[in-house]
Amino acid sequence: MIDERGKALKEFILNELREAGHVGTDEELDFAMFQSISSLRLRWAGFRALRELYDHEEFPLEEKLTGRELMTLKNHVCWPYFLPTNQSSLYLFTIKQAFLLKLQGGDVKRWLAEIYQKKSQ
Repeated sequence: MIDERGKALKEFILNELREAGHVGTDEELDFAMFQSISSLRLRWAGFRALRELYDHEEFPLEEKLTGRELMTLKNHVCWPYFLPTNQSSLYLFTIKQAFLLKLQGGDVKRWLAEIYQKKSQ
């Protein structure tokens, strides 16, 4: 679930999108750009829009993510990300998390397992 920090981040992003020429209320832009109001997972339109505004890193996936891994992304990754429906890659819009993931050799599954363990303790 998205916390107050996530809500503030979404608000900031929506304002940046408006400045870049996107039109709509917060609710309309949120619906168009994000999978849900309680998530920072981007839709295709959101990915296209944000990649024009912000740096991002791509991490290829060798196999699809499990349900627990998807829930870890949704509940514990506090930055926008894009995961296409075919789950071929994960795109992160944060330098810090991308750096940490790169330190682990780009192994998304291992990175998510560590996040899950850390948040479960």
